[in-house]
Amino acid sequence: MTIKEYIDAGLQHLHVYSEGFSDLLYFLALVIIMGIITWIVHVLTRQWLARIVMKLTKRTSTNWDDLMFDQRFFNRLGLLISPIVTLVVFRAYDWTGINILMICINIWITISFLLIISSVLDGINRIYESYPVAKNRPIKVFIQVIKIFFYCAATIVIISILIDKNPATLLAGLGALSAVLMLVFKDTILGFVAGVQLISNRMVNIGDWIVMPSSNADGDVIEINLTTVKVQNWDKTISTIPTYKLVSESFTNWRGMQEAGGRRIKRSVNIDIYSVHYLSDEDLENLKQSSLLKNYIENKQREINEYNAKVVNPLDRRRLTNLGTFREYMEAWLTANPDINLNMTHMVRQLQPTATGIPLEIYCFTASTQWLVYERAQADVFDHLFAILPLFKLKVFQYPTNMEWMEEKGA
Repeated sequence: MTIKEYIDAGLQHLHVYSEGFSDLLYFLALVIIMGIITWIVHVLTRQWLARIVMKLTKRTSTNWDDLMFDQRFFNRLGLLISPIVTLVVFRAYDWTGINILMICINIWITISFLLIISSVLDGINRIYESYPVAKNRPIKVFIQVIKIFFYCAATIVIISILIDKNPATLLAGLGALSAVLMLVFKDTILGFVAGVQLISNRMVNIGDWIVMPSSNADGDVIEINLTTVKVQNWDKTISTIPTYKLVSESFTNWRGMQEAGGRRIKRSVNIDIYSVHYLSDEDLENLKQSSLLKNYIENKQREINEYNAKVVNPLDRRRLTNLGTFREYMEAWLTANPDINLNMTHMVRQLQPTATGIPLEIYCFTASTQWLVYERAQADVFDHLFAILPLFKLKVFQYPTNMEWMEEKGA
């Protein structure tokens, strides 16, 4: 090869290199310009447009616009406007590398649009939760299903942009993957079906007190979503239960108690059988001093005297017992107690005797369903019961302690 040929070959390589270098500079210039335009539009949307709209929403009398248009909405709106402006500006350029840039911008627009849709759906959910009906009919499950639909649609659109295919072609191929999709989204599908059943049948609402021992849940429901139900237990821990488990397994919902307006007291005290006896005339006179028992004893004595006047054998005569009179006293005391809900069942009943005595059960409902008020009312009932028993010469059955055994031995 001659010197001239070497020189020509070198010039040719230099020309090709210079063309490639110029294309690279052109690409970098476009990227820098696009970045500047995007940043300017983004700042204008986030700062100026957001401030104007936020001021307008605060002047309105309704609060739904405040819940809909938050700062996150405008941040995502800026992400959408910026690539659209960039796409309009650079679409007129005819350059071989512009196709890659357009693909990136289209994917950016798709993701930004998805984020805006998600923000709008969250705003709709916040607006709905501001109304009282949301406590009984939450729509968060449906909002999440709509989100999943848009996520899937955006994924298909992005893939179609990358491979330059029609999205309809990809949708046609999803039929073969339906079994795989069913397996992957099994919990989501089960959660959606269970969520619809929970909401439509009002099985669980936000704020309900539920007890589910299998999931160590005992507290208030704070959230119901597509896949899980969150329960804040009384020790302030959070139990997360799969939504479909509330349909497939049993649990206790205390909403009925709260709506009824009374919480049940059902507790018994074992009475020593050997302390049950007939009341003497002196005992009756002492018990008559109680305003709760005076009318009962007088009416009962009159009824018994009329019956005994017709009976010859002393064994057949009727007499008042201390246990029966004590039951009447407790029923009258419960009726006069303002902490007891008299519109619901209230009684003092005797159960089947056992080896530990005669169970005397207090069955009633408190006038308040609040836990602290309920426990206080229940304690007051049994405090009075234990204190008043000796006046009826009744004893509570309990296993003897060492002190009692020593006293009996010394006697």
